Amino acid sequence: MKKLFTVFSAILLGVLIGVASVSAQENVPRTIRGGVLNGKAVSLPKPEYPEEAKKVGAEGSIAVTVTIDEDGNVTSATAADSQPVMKADENVTSEPKPGHLLLCEAAEKAAMAAKFSPTLLSGQPVKVSGVIVYNFVASGGNPENTVKTVSGGVLNGKAQSLPLPAYPPAAKAVNAGGSVSVQVLIDEEGNVFSAAAVSGHPLLRSAAVDAARQAKFAPTLLNGQPVKVSGILTYNFVP
Repeated sequence: MKKLFTVFSAILLGVLIGVASVSAQENVPRTIRGGVLNGKAVSLPKPEYPEEAKKVGAEGSIAVTVTIDEDGNVTSATAADSQPVMKADENVTSEPKPGHLLLCEAAEKAAMAAKFSPTLLSGQPVKVSGVIVYNFVASGGNPENTVKTVSGGVLNGKAQSLPLPAYPPAAKAVNAGGSVSVQVLIDEEGNVFSAAAVSGHPLLRSAAVDAARQAKFAPTLLNGQPVKVSGILTYNFVP
């Protein structure tokens, strides 16, 4: 009888430890993906435009990947250093130009000062990861002869044609899924001429970029003149 009681006590202790372990796991803060976060911020300070960056004509869109804690505060901000910088009268190049790092630093500083409402999941506050996009436009020169670039935000709903990305076999093999955000630049005729993934699973990024390059938009006019547009295309992959 004593031996039976000892075995029962051991089993009960194991169950209690298991329950405590599950409860501990449930209390571990989780992180969810929020995509492009510009429109979700309670406060989104504008970045300062570094004078040195202006002098060398550095401009364009800077995507900053951020992590937001359970209280809605940004705890980390990393700009995509590999993103091209577009000058008003030049084509986009794949190499950062002088002053581009200055824009990245200014964008990161502004992102750290952003404020969001707490995000709840099943009634519990959780961390959020996502992207904040800042558009730097240099002033100066003859505005009548300058091709401008406007920020279009999330562009999925504005596309005339938005081909779906192929699902990479390697991603299927490991059940990789989720949202991939691609920063795009659209020319005056509505064609995507630059695309770079700024968030999402590494195995899905290439397929999303390939799909984004095939997207087609109507020309965007500003004061009757066609302009370039920068923005984000988001693709959702479901295993």
